[in-house]
Amino acid sequence: MHNICLYVDKKRISPYAMSVYVALKEKGLNFQEKMIDLDLLEQQSSAYRKICPSGKVPCLIIDDFHLFESWAITEYLEDAFPAPDYPALYPAEMKARAKCRAVQALIKTDFSSIRQDMPSTSIFVPPKRPLIASAETMQDIQRLLAITETLVEELWLTEQWSIADFDLAFMLHRLLSHDVELPEKIQAYIQRNFQRSSVQSWILENEKLRTHSEF
Repeated sequence: MHNICLYVDKKRISPYAMSVYVALKEKGLNFQEKMIDLDLLEQQSSAYRKICPSGKVPCLIIDDFHLFESWAITEYLEDAFPAPDYPALYPAEMKARAKCRAVQALIKTDFSSIRQDMPSTSIFVPPKRPLIASAETMQDIQRLLAITETLVEELWLTEQWSIADFDLAFMLHRLLSHDVELPEKIQAYIQRNFQRSSVQSWILENEKLRTHSEF
């Protein structure tokens, strides 16, 4: 039995923290959560930096091993708790797995204008203002949609669901939350991802949080 602890943002709106949470749930692992208040800059405290040198969320502790960066964490979880003993987060086939890694890298390092104009809060709380997108954002939207149309196969990026599907769906959901017109195929793809019990579990916890506080 492992002692697993996941550090997440107190408001539960980080796509990176959510990705690791979803991965842990998909693996069927028991873990505890600890909240870091980013508004109070707890991530910059010396106490937290001893836990997580990057001063970011998420951070995962398994026994005495500390790991940060969501992509590295999900890769580690796949290696530490492999299929078939645990549900897979990535396809086993080499090319399919490389495709998923490429999508994760793209989502994390690209589309900064979408993240800026369509913050992750909009996925959990309807935006109060209509989207006024810059030319750069509109270009990124069209590029993101074109990439998705090309890469998503019948249901998922590969023959089976992967954590990369969730990461892509979260980015696409930013568009949906801001009433960007999306092809039916992409709307259905977002819905399939967000209907997974692992994703719904995070959303439920977010809703509980919002009943006791305001964003």
